[in-house]
Amino acid sequence: MKSIFRMFPIVAVGVLAGALMLPSSAQAQGRSRAGSWEFLLPVIYSPSTSFNGEGGSSADLNSDLGFGFGFGYNLNNHLQLGGLITWSSRSYNATLVDTDGTTRKANGTLDSSTLAFNATYYFMPSGFTPFVSGGIGSTFIDTNIPTGQGGTACWWDPWYGQVCDTYTTTKTQTAFSYTAAVGVRLELSRQFSLQGSYNRMWIDYSKGKPEIDGWKLDLVFRM
Repeated sequence: MKSIFRMFPIVAVGVLAGALMLPSSAQAQGRSRAGSWEFLLPVIYSPSTSFNGEGGSSADLNSDLGFGFGFGYNLNNHLQLGGLITWSSRSYNATLVDTDGTTRKANGTLDSSTLAFNATYYFMPSGFTPFVSGGIGSTFIDTNIPTGQGGTACWWDPWYGQVCDTYTTTKTQTAFSYTAAVGVRLELSRQFSLQGSYNRMWIDYSKGKPEIDGWKLDLVFRM
């Protein structure tokens, strides 16, 4: 499975390269973007990465795929403003350091979601065009590391009556995040386009600012 994830950037580039080989008439189907709404379905490949924390602690995040959806409004043929929601779940291996200097290993799954507002500039008014993008938003991360003994909650369900379940609180954090991207867009028709881009996100934690890279393929539907 990991080998499939590693192949994602190559597949994305292959899709774009294949689209570029279409007859020029397909590219000519692009129309003025000004004043139109677009719906985006992104698929994001995040390669493995490592972080160093305080006191000698560290974490290795494994590669994985993320998904999302978003909207964009084209103010004119070059500038688009929009919003995007993305989420992913990545396994990790961590080195924990106790206050006495003792180290121990831990592993788990890191769940994250980001709500961002973006501005994108397209260099060409239609057809095939490079673009740059930047955004600001909020990223929520759940480490799934227990922070308490847990408890039991009960509620009334309209079908099953009273239902009780156990839960355990986990270490979570929400922080501002910033993104920058560079990519290319190909309009295959008036209604459908492909976008491929390289993205970097900075998460503004109080203890540091980790950087997360990603390759993103957008399926774009113009309304």
